[in-house]
Amino acid sequence: MAISWLADVLRSAGVQVVEEGAWLSRSAGSSFAPVGVLWHHTAAQSSASRPAPALQICIDGRSDLSGPLCHALVDYNGVFHVISANRANHAGRSAGSGPIPAGDGNTLMVGWEIDYAGDGSGQGGPVQQMTAAQYDASVAATAAVLTRLGRDASSARGHRETSTTGKIDPSFIDLDQMRADVAVAMGQAPPTTPPGTPFRTYASNVNVRPTPDTSGTPVGTLASPTTVYVQCQTPGQSVTANGYTNDLWAKISSPVAGYVNNVFIEGPASLPVEACAI
Repeated sequence: MAISWLADVLRSAGVQVVEEGAWLSRSAGSSFAPVGVLWHHTAAQSSASRPAPALQICIDGRSDLSGPLCHALVDYNGVFHVISANRANHAGRSAGSGPIPAGDGNTLMVGWEIDYAGDGSGQGGPVQQMTAAQYDASVAATAAVLTRLGRDASSARGHRETSTTGKIDPSFIDLDQMRADVAVAMGQAPPTTPPGTPFRTYASNVNVRPTPDTSGTPVGTLASPTTVYVQCQTPGQSVTANGYTNDLWAKISSPVAGYVNNVFIEGPASLPVEACAI
């Protein structure tokens, strides 16, 4: 499907829009059936005098990835530069997050590239937070698009939540608060965050067990890397995987309630959570 309505829907939400050239026909392929909105940052340093430094690359793409690279770029002043009404190469593969399933993220999500530097990507580059104008416009735009798609605020995600390759964007944004703000803009109650501390798993087909050992029948399976909410951890049966051994198990509340060995969770061997009550 094409989202040829995008510019009009954004304007109706009070968002300032610039239509960039042949955005209605610009496309990175044919498979596009969005069920959510994905936030990114460009890692380019923007400013009042240079508000959209990554605009042309988002339109044209890079040597290793053809454009368009998003559906709209959000400049320093919160202006939405609409780039494509069709499939864009912005998300890669989705690991699944909230109501967004695992699969082809470019098929599943509309993407905003918010033009700011972020955390420097660990390379000593510039560090820059999203401007208030960018955040407010992105919230309004996300609410408007999700309303048009018939989805609620839980279908707004950040790239670091859906990525299978360790993406960190959008830096400096509390994504649970972002969804709460989008819900308010939609006139909805904020989404409920599962109890516990969020961590990412890195492996596929991870069994969730009823007890901290492998003897019980799994209560569910994490088919692909995803976010789990860890309530506490406890010693249990040692498990070896990918060259590591761990006897600590995380009690998770979501996406399936049960126990997962820490060997499958990104982070230190002992997670920074409390011990489970005996």
